[in-house]
Amino acid sequence: MRTKVLSIVLATVFFLSLVMVKQAFCYRIPPEESNIRYLYVFGEDGKKSYGAKKEPQVVFLQVPAGYTGNIEISIYDPDVGGYVDEKSGKWNTETRFSIFGGKKAYSSIAGKTEPNIESFWEGDLIDEKTFGEDKSYDKKFYHFSPIEAKKGEKIGDLMYFKIVAEGVSGDDNNVFALEVSPDAIEAFSYSLSLRLSEKRGEKMALYPDIPKDAAKIIEYNYDLDATGGEIEMVSASKSYRIKGSGTGVWANTEIDVLSSDAGKRWVYEITKDRQPNANMAMYLTTGDGRAVPVFFTPGEGGPKRVFVEARAVTPAATKEEPWMGTKLSCNTFTFDGSKSHDPDNQAMTYFWDFGDGTTSNQLKSMHTYKDAGQYLVKLTVTDNSDVDCNTATTQQVVKVNQPPCAIADGPGITCVNDEIVFDGSQSTDSPDDKLVYRWNFGDGETAEGVRVSHKYAKGGDYQVTLTVIDDSETMCDTGVDSLTVAVNTAPIADAGKDIIMCKKNASDPLEVTFDASKSKDADADDLTYIWDFGDGETQEGKVVTHRYEKGGEYVTKLLITDNTNTDCNKSTATKLVSLNRAPFAEAGDDMKICITEKADFDASMSLDNDGDTLTYIWDFGDGKTGKGNNISHKYSKGGLYKVTLKVDDGSETECSNSLDTILVDVNSTPKADISADEIACVSESVKFDGASSSDPDGDKLGYTWDFGDGTTGSGAAAKHKYEEGGLYKATLFVDDGKGSECSGSTKTHYVNVNTPPVAEAGPDLLICVTDEVEFDASKSYDPDDDSLTFSWDFGDGTTAQGPKVKHGYKDIGIYKVTLSVKDDSGTECNIATDGLVATVNAQPVPIIEVM
Repeated sequence: MRTKVLSIVLATVFFLSLVMVKQAFCYRIPPEESNIRYLYVFGEDGKKSYGAKKEPQVVFLQVPAGYTGNIEISIYDPDVGGYVDEKSGKWNTETRFSIFGGKKAYSSIAGKTEPNIESFWEGDLIDEKTFGEDKSYDKKFYHFSPIEAKKGEKIGDLMYFKIVAEGVSGDDNNVFALEVSPDAIEAFSYSLSLRLSEKRGEKMALYPDIPKDAAKIIEYNYDLDATGGEIEMVSASKSYRIKGSGTGVWANTEIDVLSSDAGKRWVYEITKDRQPNANMAMYLTTGDGRAVPVFFTPGEGGPKRVFVEARAVTPAATKEEPWMGTKLSCNTFTFDGSKSHDPDNQAMTYFWDFGDGTTSNQLKSMHTYKDAGQYLVKLTVTDNSDVDCNTATTQQVVKVNQPPCAIADGPGITCVNDEIVFDGSQSTDSPDDKLVYRWNFGDGETAEGVRVSHKYAKGGDYQVTLTVIDDSETMCDTGVDSLTVAVNTAPIADAGKDIIMCKKNASDPLEVTFDASKSKDADADDLTYIWDFGDGETQEGKVVTHRYEKGGEYVTKLLITDNTNTDCNKSTATKLVSLNRAPFAEAGDDMKICITEKADFDASMSLDNDGDTLTYIWDFGDGKTGKGNNISHKYSKGGLYKVTLKVDDGSETECSNSLDTILVDVNSTPKADISADEIACVSESVKFDGASSSDPDGDKLGYTWDFGDGTTGSGAAAKHKYEEGGLYKATLFVDDGKGSECSGSTKTHYVNVNTPPVAEAGPDLLICVTDEVEFDASKSYDPDDDSLTFSWDFGDGTTAQGPKVKHGYKDIGIYKVTLSVKDDSGTECNIATDGLVATVNAQPVPIIEVM
């Protein structure tokens, strides 16, 4: 369990042990003097063969409690997608950088032998940012907002902050570095994932702080590979060769700690081999499993590793040779007597006199001088013989110089072509040597002097380096300080081309999309976009949509601002927006009129939502036109006319006018006509014909008949039987179907319907010859009260006229008498007949025959 937990990369822990006099992003993690270039973290699906580990890197900042300023943190190259990052297939990785403070930000991990991975995210989240593939951050810094020191977790006299770098998705390797301020800081980590130097043979140094009670430490390293490099750990007493790991696996080495080396910082030295883009991870624990902090810097008085070539010493020789051993810092040296030899091959003892009152009897000894000056270092070697010549001494003068303390002061941000001043006057040197000040402005330009001025021709983040050199002519005659100057290029606002918008539908909203995507910032700063639409309304955003209430011309202003606090962080652009909605034409409702009427046209319901004055033009559909809001027109002939109203707002745009149409049905009165008999008999079928009716407009007619006896019919031709005699008024109504007041007309026709008369000749008669009898037809009648004429046929060849006549027969016999009664209707049913039988007897003739 211990190995598993401690394989978790607890990452980089920063200690800020001094209160700084200035704020600047000038301390890089890993520092340049370590020769380690970057830290790394893989996405959650990273491959072991690439050196991937699942755990995040966790960073702590330790700030003295007395410091009341701000903590500033930056991530260098925080994205994936280029420069030093490693791609696995397609770029698909997101990395989240989080900053924590408050309770448990540090105490949840510190001193734990088996820290829980959830403890990485304990504390109060202050800020965070997630990066994917984003070329705008390639080889550039992302700066978190300044953080008040009081927001950290207070433990003793110190305040702590925590930074977590976590690969939340993907399988790429995000290679990055950090910068923090204040600048006089120390950094350590319980575990590190490192991108090694590319230069073969170059040495890289870290500084593990061995606990005072540690009797044993265990070194773990991961994915170093056979061609990645070699590792050596060096204490004040001796050096230890460390076993290297293979691809995607861990290796460990146990080291027994001398009591004299406990409680001190050692040197963890990596010598680069030939493998390109080499990654490795490492951590150390004590024998009982406690994590050992590994510093990026040696701390005050610690073994600062300055990689210079060691010079050999030969103690047995009497001739002095120039020798400096291995110099670790300006006041710390490693003295090595291992090249001393005895011609007799006898065992030797070693005694060092460092010239400052201190001595050592180690073969290799690391010594720190407290004060600057020249010291005569003597090495005395003694073999194990008892003769007088068993001892030899050699000596070397060591010059210890404290380098000047360079302090570079200047603005943290400026504008392109602005003249700015850099000041190195706060730099100090002890003793007060004569100093030379050399400035490198990071853009290829340099200058010399305590105070210098400079103009940057191009925007970007520039690392300004001040090198202060004293006149001691030692290797420690130089002090270096640097600060980052963000040179801002003013953004260029581009509001796009002028807009001319026509809405042909009068009810359509005047919505305009404004796009500032073509605005530019040469420094790839984050931009804010504020639009003033010219109608009193504003909106923020790169691409926005605005609805204007009415048409017209508007001057729209775009203001863009980058995220720098400079005088050149703004830019404006304008564009002309010309808006017009087509007017709404309303010609009224369709209408039906008669040819004799005028058509009244009213366009008063037309409107223009933009408030423009309208003109009205009418096309009446008959070749005639007119102008005006209200107008009348008389059509000369009937027909269906399409009337068009055109309203125009005078804007002379594509949508300046609108049309509306109505239909005007101008109707001519049809003419009804009847062809039918004027007389008829009861129950006789009378034919009525209206086919000769006509319509001037050629409309199809409908026919309705009223026969005058309470019955009706339809159709151009109709038949009807009257059941009673009389004079009937038959009416034909024709309709053209237009529904106008003049759609119909009528025609009447009188039909005289006759009922035949009833003849009544009376009863049969028995009469005598020579009798003159009266024939009476007075009981005959006519139902229609027509005038009647009476004709008698006595059956003997004689006739008579009248309702009552007298007639006598000359001869005996039986006679059929016929009465004909005729009315005056002139119809075929105007005659009726009746008859009787007249029997005529002769008077008997008496004959007396006397016989």
